[in-house]
Amino acid sequence: MSIYNGRKINVEIFGESHSENIGVKVKGFPKLKIDQEQLANFLQRRKAKIGVYSTSRIEPDQPIFTNVENNEINGEFTAVIKNINTKSGDYNNLIGKPRPSHADYAWYLKDNVTEFTGGGRFSGRLTAPLCIAGGIAKQYLESLGIKVYAYIRSIKDVTGKSYKTDNIDITEIENLILSGEFPTLLNKDQMIQEIQDAKEDKDSVGGVIECIVFGMKPAVGDNLFEGLEGRIANLVYSIPAVKGVEFGDGFELTKKRGSIANDPIEIKDGKIKLVKNSSGGINGGISNGENITLSVAFRPTPSISKPQRTVDLKLNENTTIEIKGRHDACILPRAVPCVESAVALAILDEIL
Repeated sequence: MSIYNGRKINVEIFGESHSENIGVKVKGFPKLKIDQEQLANFLQRRKAKIGVYSTSRIEPDQPIFTNVENNEINGEFTAVIKNINTKSGDYNNLIGKPRPSHADYAWYLKDNVTEFTGGGRFSGRLTAPLCIAGGIAKQYLESLGIKVYAYIRSIKDVTGKSYKTDNIDITEIENLILSGEFPTLLNKDQMIQEIQDAKEDKDSVGGVIECIVFGMKPAVGDNLFEGLEGRIANLVYSIPAVKGVEFGDGFELTKKRGSIANDPIEIKDGKIKLVKNSSGGINGGISNGENITLSVAFRPTPSISKPQRTVDLKLNENTTIEIKGRHDACILPRAVPCVESAVALAILDEIL
């Protein structure tokens, strides 16, 4: 199991990729009546779908709740998802042979494991229970007027809209989500083609997901170890394949002088506002009332069908593997709600 101990909320995710069940236990949650239809639609965004970029492993992902009556949460709840479409035999040829850049080798070093069935507790499958907790957190935040949305900014070299260069309206993102289409705001066909090309070449691609927190309340967070950026990044890094997180203009700020990088402050219509938002809505670890913006880098999926060099841990010799089974050629379309979940949980925990 993996446990997040927040300042108020405790989240425990349990199970493995090919175990009978996976699920989540949450404590310290505020009172809320769950909108089950809204939650189902949110989980649908994470599910595998028949398409070029997705694994062919299709699971229903219907959560079964305990400690919940009449859809009402009062402090804590547990939700379980049954795994019904496992194929452990797909990994028989990988016994003792860790997949390059996967968690397999690190898992072996920590627990002396040599059977890497489905990635075990390191599998992206565990983002399903994360999205249960995150989807419910999003519902509570929406009751406060805060909405957390993410979208794909880029797939490999193909770039779509970005908060760094474009004005992104909340209605534009909500319409995208309602459409159920590939979750990007520009150059969708080119991105899908990039994934198609990689899949046909038995390969994979990564990219960048951006997230915007609309209607964020000011004065949330604190300095140093209590900083809001660190709290958010902590949960975002729990998503498998995340290799980088930046807030606002992030690394682009390193190319500017302070006079350009700074966000001027003014009074407009009787209210104090920032002229721009290069800092991503956070200063000194505390929200300043502007939208929180962040970018999340995802590496290409390590499980690919191309021949790759590795070692046979049992024979202590070099070898080559070709990974079979069902894997995403690009995880970003399914990772969008995962980013929303991690960000929503972190912000809710700080607000509480």
